[in-house]
Amino acid sequence: MKVDANAFRLGDPRGGLAPAVLCLHGLTGTPYEIRPPAEALAEAGFYCEGPLLPGHGTNPRELGGTTHSQWVSAVLAAHDSLAERHERVYAIGLSLGGLLALALAQRRRLPGLVALAVPLDLGWVVHRGVPWLRRVVRQLPKTPAILDLEARARHPGYDRMPLGAVNQLLQLSAEVRAALHTIEAPVSLIFSRLDPTVPVRNAELLMRGLPPGDRELHWLERSAHVLPVDFERALVAQRVVEFLSRLEKR
Repeated sequence: MKVDANAFRLGDPRGGLAPAVLCLHGLTGTPYEIRPPAEALAEAGFYCEGPLLPGHGTNPRELGGTTHSQWVSAVLAAHDSLAERHERVYAIGLSLGGLLALALAQRRRLPGLVALAVPLDLGWVVHRGVPWLRRVVRQLPKTPAILDLEARARHPGYDRMPLGAVNQLLQLSAEVRAALHTIEAPVSLIFSRLDPTVPVRNAELLMRGLPPGDRELHWLERSAHVLPVDFERALVAQRVVEFLSRLEKR
């Protein structure tokens, strides 16, 4: 798989007639990690855009000074730009990107979204420790949570995790969790039982917090956290295409 960490535009917009999909990557990552399902969607007739989120594509220090409000504002602007050109704009997101897709659905009327490995609750140690620890330790080393060793070796992104950014993610997760009941859009959730970053209870928290409606939950068995590029990447792309294609047939 070619490594392209840049923002992408995939598919034929057909003059705005094609359904559009906003594709959102994770914390310290790049659009590369959400590109595989986007490529599958493009082949299925969707037009996909994957922006680079604020604080990414530069250095960990800049990310550490970025706020969750900046992420949300960037996603809203990207959505609204697509909505000016396309009648229907879906969203898919991995990890932080999944949180942002949910935050988008709380602020805009979406026809549907797919959220992968959403960090709604990372546990009391993280939630209590990070706000304090970030004052004395700015960054921690990290490696991509990918079980496929070849995919891990070629994965682009920061090799350090700025704790200021983690603290902003925690604030965003609290805001999203408090307003889950407002999301009316159809939602497909994809989680892995082997995810070392996001505990499996997050899937149930989301399913309980969302109001009744069109909801799906899919489990992976051989992937870590960066689901779209790990061992089950083909299955992830298939699930995403099947869900959004079904919504298009309504």
